[in-house]
Formats: sequence, C-alpha cells, structure tokens
Amino acid sequence: MSKEVFQLVGEMDREDLQTQLALQCAPLLMGIKMSNLLIVPNRNVLDVYELFKDTYISVELIYMSEQKTMFLLYRREELDIYLESATTKEVMELFGYRGMTPVEIRRELIHRYEKYAEGNGMFPHEMGVLLGYPTEDVLGFIENQGKNYLYAGYWKVYGNLMETKALFEEYNKAKEHVITMVSQGIEIRRILK
Repeated sequence: MSKEVFQLVGEMDREDLQTQLALQCAPLLMGIKMSNLLIVPNRNVLDVYELFKDTYISVELIYMSEQKTMFLLYRREELDIYLESATTKEVMELFGYRGMTPVEIRRELIHRYEKYAEGNGMFPHEMGVLLGYPTEDVLGFIENQGKNYLYAGYWKVYGNLMETKALFEEYNKAKEHVITMVSQGIEIRRILK
C-alpha cells in the first residue's frame, strides 16, 4: 500500500462499513475476484444485506459470534461456474462434497464452519476453494500444515509464484483504488455500478 493510501486509511473511520468493505473486499468490488469474506460487527448485519440488495453480489451469512459476523460475498454466476468445473469438483470431492450443487456446497461449508467455530470440528480448508484460491495452494497448505510456502500474501502460495504475485498486485491496486474512492465520499453502491 502506498504511503498516501496508508495515510488515507489512518484518517478513515475504521468502524465504518464502507471502510471495512474497501479494506476487506476491494478485489471483489472491482470485479477481479469472484468471492470474499467480510467480517463486521453484528450491528452492521442488516446494513450488509441492504447494501448488496439488488446488486450482482450475493451475500451468505457464514457465522455470527457474540460480537462479529462473517459473510461470504460472491458473484453467484461466476462462483457457480467455478464450482461446477471438473477440476474444482474433483478437489471438492476430496473434502467430501461429492455430487453437490453449488448451493449445497455453500450450505455444507457454512455447516462445517459453524461446527468449527463452536469447537466441534476441524477448520474447513475447502473455504479457500470457494474464495478462489488456486486449488494447488489450498491442497499445499493442508499437506504442509501451513509451512514451507513460497510466498505469503492474500493466502499462502505453494505453486505458480510469479502468476500469483502478479494477482496479489492486482488485488493491492484494487484495494488502493477503492480506499481512495471511499475516502473521497464515493459510496460502495456507486462503485458497484
């Protein structure tokens, strides 16, 4: 992040939903990522649904704790096509998602995450697949128990280093762009149009 943008972030209200979306979801908002997690204070739950109502971004509540709520924000058509591709299906089957539709996959992931968050299950690493992480990085993370990675950015990289670093740079540019727009008073709904 450039000095100028870092300074802008320092001047922004970090509790504001628009700011949080700029910080957490810029690549999705700019159309270069198909899905993203958003974690916000519980007081913002209804605002999240309202903000994305009638937009091309779908919202699924993954988990609500006493203070925070985690959402999956995604471009439904793009994520569904990805989940239905042969390669992705093959990887998801390794996690026990055999013969499931994209809707069923999302529901099962939410169920597994709830169990994990409540202390009754393992972390569902397949979440990385739904977030668009390369499957080799998701599998590499599991096989290496989060160690021996080539690079750490938006996720830990185990293959295609140069390609992934270039993608991370695109994500960083998107983040800087959205932060700049939000700092100038441009609302997320306008950015989505």
